[in-house]
Amino acid sequence: MPGGEYRYMKTMPVIFSIRRARFLRVLLLSLGVVALLPLIAVDSSAADVSTFGSPLSAPATLDTAEDLAYAGTNTNVPASPEAPNGVVHTYHFGADTVLWNEDEAVGSARAPAAGQAVKVSLEGCAVPTPGGPPPLTQIHFQSLSPLPGGGAKINITSQPLEIKVCGVDGVSGSTVTTYDPIKLCVNQGDYVALNDEGGFVEHSYQSGVPYKVLGSAKGSKLASFIRGGGTNTGAMLSALDTSNMDGFILNGNRELMLRVTLATGKDASLSCPGGTLGKLAPIRVSPQTDGVNHSRIVAVALFCRVSPCNGTATLSSGGKTYGRSGFTLQPNKTAHLPIRVNSDLIDLIRKNHGASATLTAAVGGEKVSQRIAVKIF
Repeated sequence: MPGGEYRYMKTMPVIFSIRRARFLRVLLLSLGVVALLPLIAVDSSAADVSTFGSPLSAPATLDTAEDLAYAGTNTNVPASPEAPNGVVHTYHFGADTVLWNEDEAVGSARAPAAGQAVKVSLEGCAVPTPGGPPPLTQIHFQSLSPLPGGGAKINITSQPLEIKVCGVDGVSGSTVTTYDPIKLCVNQGDYVALNDEGGFVEHSYQSGVPYKVLGSAKGSKLASFIRGGGTNTGAMLSALDTSNMDGFILNGNRELMLRVTLATGKDASLSCPGGTLGKLAPIRVSPQTDGVNHSRIVAVALFCRVSPCNGTATLSSGGKTYGRSGFTLQPNKTAHLPIRVNSDLIDLIRKNHGASATLTAAVGGEKVSQRIAVKIF
C-alpha cells in the first residue's frame, strides 16, 4: 500500500471559509430556515460491505455426526452397555465433509454480488467424547459455485482455522466465533461452506467429530457432501453422487449456522472479482510546490503507470479553472507537464504570496487529485 501523503494548504482561505459558513448559518436561522449548513463536508458514503447467510438467531443444537440425513449402516457386535441390543449404528463415514446452505427460511444463502468473504461467523463448537481423545478442531471455509445438475464445485479453500471445543471456557452451541479467511473470493450466486476433516476415531468418533454447528429451521435446506480426500479445491460435489454413508445429500429443515460478511468494490481485494482494494491509479500526482514563469507557464510533476498514457491535467480551486492541458506521457517516468494558467491565478499568487490549487489528472476515465502549492519564481 502506498505511504501517507502530506498535503500543502494555506490556512487563510480555510479560516475565511469557516467564518463565512458560520455567518450563513446564523443568517439562515434568523430567517427561520430549519436546515443547517455543515461547517465542514464529511464523506458519508457507505462502505461496500454487506452480509448473507444464516441470521444466527438461534443456538446450534444439532451436530454433523448424528443429524445429517444419511441412512448409515448397522453393525452386529457382542452385547455391551454401549450396544445392549448387539447393534451399533454408524451414521456415515467420519471423513472429509463440506456443509453449505442451499436455501434459507430467512435471508439469502448465496452471495448477492461478486467480491471477498472478509469475515465468516460460525455459531457452535466441536463436541468431545467423554473419556475419548480431544476432537479434531481444524476447519476451513470454502467458496462453492452451484452445478447445473445440483451440487456444487469447490473454487477456493481458506487457510486452516480452529473451531472451539464445547464445554471449554464456557463455549456452547450459542457461541459465535468470527474468522478472517485470507482472500476467500466469491462470485455472485456462490455459497460459502464449512469444511472439516471428519476426525474419525474408532469407537470415540465413529461418524466423525460431532460439530454442533447446525440448527432446526423450517424451510431451510442444508446440503452436505462427505468423501475421504474428496473435498479439496476443484472437487465436483455432484448431487448424483450418493450412498448410505457418503456423497451428497440434502437435509431438509436444517441450517448451517454460518454468516458471511461480504466486501465488494473498493473494500474487496484486487485479486477477487470486482475488487479494487490495493489497485494503483494509472497516474500519480504527488504533493509539490511549483513555480509560474513570466509566460504564465507552470510545470507540474506527473508519474504515469500505464501505456499509453493519454489524458488531461487541470489546475483549479473553488470551482474555478485556472488552466488545463492535454498530455501523452511515457510510462514509468516522471514528467513535468507545462500548463498555461490564467491571470486570476497570477493575481491570487501575488495577493497571498503564493496560492493553493487542486491539480487533477485524468487518464482512462480515472481521476487523481492533489492539492499543490503554486508560487511565482
